[in-house]
Amino acid sequence: MIVYKRDKNLIWKLDHIRFLFPPDDFTGSFANARMQERHEAMQQEKVKELVDHLEKHTDPLEAMLGLHPLDHLQFLQNNLEQFRRAQRLEKAVLSLYFRKNTPFAAAGDYEVWKSLFAACDRERLTAEGKRFPYDRVTAYHGSVIDNPKGLCWTVSREEAAWFLSRWQDKSLGGGTVFALDITRQDILVYIEDGKRQEVILKPEVAEMAQPRAIEQL
Repeated sequence: MIVYKRDKNLIWKLDHIRFLFPPDDFTGSFANARMQERHEAMQQEKVKELVDHLEKHTDPLEAMLGLHPLDHLQFLQNNLEQFRRAQRLEKAVLSLYFRKNTPFAAAGDYEVWKSLFAACDRERLTAEGKRFPYDRVTAYHGSVIDNPKGLCWTVSREEAAWFLSRWQDKSLGGGTVFALDITRQDILVYIEDGKRQEVILKPEVAEMAQPRAIEQL
């Protein structure tokens, strides 16, 4: 990994921010000296553009979105208090969480997501979604490693049925679908977008829940 010189007094903490990732960050060397020089010049120009973007924006969410996506989570963690003061923390956490996590696929460190949701203001987090239309409903979660615990669940029976059908043959790499009865008080936020009907459970609810494995609806 190349260490880039940053000589501007930015308001953002940039610890462990890489700026460039492969193929832009080619850590080998070229046999041709002119090609090597050209590549390094291109790298420095790209980093300058990114740093100029950070210098230009005082909104932490806008600043973060100008970086490489693989730097977004680190930037958020570095500048958590600035996101909170700007009332952009809840939107940023949800945006990053749903980029890789669904009720049937989870990515990243659970404890990291748990701490980020804990850092959010719960009223603002709820306000980022829609009104939960149920007093009590069955939610569904799936795992290819048979892990019943998770923050993200769907209340869509159609989506759960699709995964039940897809995962019916375990010899083909199918996972397990779990069901859990939840109430409005159990969730942090409800996201509804087209066919997507997903909730983020409160971590204390997710960790104490006893979901049941199902094979049909």
